[in-house]
Amino acid sequence: MRPSTSARAPLSCRLVAWAGTLLLTAALLVTQAPTAATAAAAATVTELGVAADRGGDVVGHSGKIFVAADDRIVVTKSDGALIDTISGLSGAVALSVADNGRKVYAALRDSHEVIEIDIATLAITKRIDLTAYPCPSTLAQSYERLWVGYGCGQAGEGGVVALELWRPTPTLVPVGPGTTQPPLVAVAGSTLVAGEPGADPASIRVYDVSTTPATPRGEIRADTSLRDLALADYGSAALSALADTHRFDAWDTTTNAKTRAYDSGELSEHGLPTAVAASPNGAYVVGGWNSSAGDAAELVVYDATSAEVIYTAAHQGKVVVAGSIEFYGTLTFAVLKEPGTGRMHLWRLPPSPYHSSTLTLTAPSKVTALKQSTLSGRLTLSSGLPPGVQTLELYRWLPDGTSRPFQEITTAADGTYQFTDAPPSTGAFKYQVYWPGNSWFWGSGSSVTVTVARYQPTITATGPATGNVGERLEFSGTFGADGITFPRTIITVSRKVVSPDGTGTSTGLVKLTPAADGSFSFSDTPTTAGEHTYTVNLLGNSTIEPASTTHVVTVLQPPA
Repeated sequence: MRPSTSARAPLSCRLVAWAGTLLLTAALLVTQAPTAATAAAAATVTELGVAADRGGDVVGHSGKIFVAADDRIVVTKSDGALIDTISGLSGAVALSVADNGRKVYAALRDSHEVIEIDIATLAITKRIDLTAYPCPSTLAQSYERLWVGYGCGQAGEGGVVALELWRPTPTLVPVGPGTTQPPLVAVAGSTLVAGEPGADPASIRVYDVSTTPATPRGEIRADTSLRDLALADYGSAALSALADTHRFDAWDTTTNAKTRAYDSGELSEHGLPTAVAASPNGAYVVGGWNSSAGDAAELVVYDATSAEVIYTAAHQGKVVVAGSIEFYGTLTFAVLKEPGTGRMHLWRLPPSPYHSSTLTLTAPSKVTALKQSTLSGRLTLSSGLPPGVQTLELYRWLPDGTSRPFQEITTAADGTYQFTDAPPSTGAFKYQVYWPGNSWFWGSGSSVTVTVARYQPTITATGPATGNVGERLEFSGTFGADGITFPRTIITVSRKVVSPDGTGTSTGLVKLTPAADGSFSFSDTPTTAGEHTYTVNLLGNSTIEPASTTHVVTVLQPPA
């Protein structure tokens, strides 16, 4: 069947965020509930060029979509365009892939094996013999462990077996009691659930797979037979599609109690529940419905917490394959079949999330060149949930429109963030932050333009308070107190001497270039007695304001 929500978490949504337009090969009806958000585009359906009685499982990874189709696996791009076909198979009915992996695994029911497929080359790189566990039919994967639901229909001869894929010859470890039909399986975190389809009432067994062998944790008892099974919230909730209930149920995997129902349970609302899955972040549940007449299908997206219908897409003349809902980036896929002919089609919901986000950016009221200023903002989600730690993209432009180096910044778990910047000059600087979004929330951005004023230095000069004629006096100073590296500028020093008889003279003493940190020094050897006033002038430039200071030294005539 399907890997878990944690094992099947998509690649970065930006990988497939705006996939190309599909060729629409069948008429399509798209509807939305009155409270649903408006989607960016219609759902699309693409014929896969194959007819099969079995198969229909689908996984996505590395820009490719894999669809099991009995004697072959069809490989397409995310827009449905055919890439290749892996043919010559014997009963390909289930697929799995880990989000960090480079291999797709396929269960071959008729040849009693699981095959490993290299995603890049599409070559079969390994065959795992399951003769001892015949008719493998469902799969769930978490990193380098794979759980297989097997059984050929004989009472007690089916069940679940775990494969440790990191071993050259995978170890096979049985899990749980025997069954008649191959159990549906799903895994997330340390939780595995397994339920035998067709058994009425349904029994869903819960296991802790952090141990080997797995440790039983309890059993969920449902009202009627099981059509599909999934996990949500990193394994804390199980989702069931039950025959004849006309709803999807959520179950607490710790207490085994039912916690929520998705949809009203009215037959006229959507039809019969066939497939169910949870979004990788646990915020949404997607259910697949087929009409009671078997001639129409519908996909419904629910808010996982409120059970509100967010989006619906319906299709006439085909039915959705049980267990065929898959997430990949911003896309949701399912597989449709034509009744009678078995021709398979890839159904893709719009490449857009169902909820929005808002990103704010605020600058301080005063920004000064060269000095660090703090800008801040917040990312919020329309669902009201905290966004968690998210990576934002920061873009900055100089007044002439030249872009400055790209940066990434991260939010706190509550969505707040801040960053500092020291504009290198004056003028209008533009800042823009952008969150690219994820599988279920639109990205958002915000920008602000700030007018940067010249740096206002505070210049100081220190030296002796008294001295003697003919004695060398040493002075030092700075105008940089902020740890700033300053552009080149000029300092001039002048000296005014007032002699004991009251006469005065003024002289330009020195012109110097301060160090990059704003420090400077100079010296003087007085030739006359009197009050010496040294005036230090920072001339300034287009980035730094001018500034000045004085220092007074009383120079005495030494005794003869």
